[in-house]
Amino acid sequence: MNHKYLFGPVASRRLGVSLGVDLVPSKTCPLDCIYCEAGKTTNLTMERREYIPVTEIIRQLDETLKNKPELDYITFSGGGEPTLNSGLGCVVNFVKDSYPKYRICLLTNGCLLWDEQVVKEIARVDLVIPSLDATTEEEFNAVNRHSPDLTLEKMLSGMFQYAKVRTSELWLEIFIAPGLNDSDASIARFADITAQIKPDKVQLNTLDRPGVVDWLKASEAANTMRFIRVLEKIAPVEAVGPFRYYSRRNQKTAVTEAETKILGLISRRPATIPDLQIALGMEAQELKNILEQMLKSGQINFERLPRGDFYSIQS
Repeated sequence: MNHKYLFGPVASRRLGVSLGVDLVPSKTCPLDCIYCEAGKTTNLTMERREYIPVTEIIRQLDETLKNKPELDYITFSGGGEPTLNSGLGCVVNFVKDSYPKYRICLLTNGCLLWDEQVVKEIARVDLVIPSLDATTEEEFNAVNRHSPDLTLEKMLSGMFQYAKVRTSELWLEIFIAPGLNDSDASIARFADITAQIKPDKVQLNTLDRPGVVDWLKASEAANTMRFIRVLEKIAPVEAVGPFRYYSRRNQKTAVTEAETKILGLISRRPATIPDLQIALGMEAQELKNILEQMLKSGQINFERLPRGDFYSIQS
């Protein structure tokens, strides 16, 4: 079957097992971010329209979901900005009405959250993750290279308004671009913005795969910790780039979430620690600690086989 607008399921380092959905052609976006792993934006636009036929996206989703795949999320992401598709609400409603067991995640740059129609269309989405990479117009120009029809003020105004009316879980993703948005003043402004948005969690990211420019470097652990020390006073913080971190007040929840995801994965098939690392995006030692506790509590089994050490569900 031709499912050109779906990808996966894939093992996402943030979302577990995720089925990706492309709602716009690659690279259709209001931003041309210097770090984007999908490449340079070729259609820099704020125009909402049905870039990809919604009937075709729904057909492909229906053919896939009727087989009842085990998924943590159906994720609207891909190589462009999903909220640009004017049929976004139709796709959300199809999934929620026809396959309500599945959770939807929207990965967005947040550029259209000022649009009341967009906010209405994403009301039934379970998890919304907008990105924020700038605290001044200068940073916005340097990191995001935005559409001429957009300003940071307009984007932030939309985020603030959405945060007040949201019904979805909200994680705020901040991308650290060393030398561009990581001064002490920038971090203070990120903290002020975060306090106004009041997200359920902040995710700190940095360069992990080649971006659009070759001079951008990843934020080192010590630099990322500068953000963490300030931001975790406001919300739980998770670093998801090369350096991984969970706020202490979020560790118990993170472990519980990890246990739930591990059980979900190994209930389908036995898995090794490397398998689980790929699926969960966790460090090996962190996984070992959780697995040891799960073994002690009798939740899971362990078996040493020629191909490796496999963990399976307790029968």
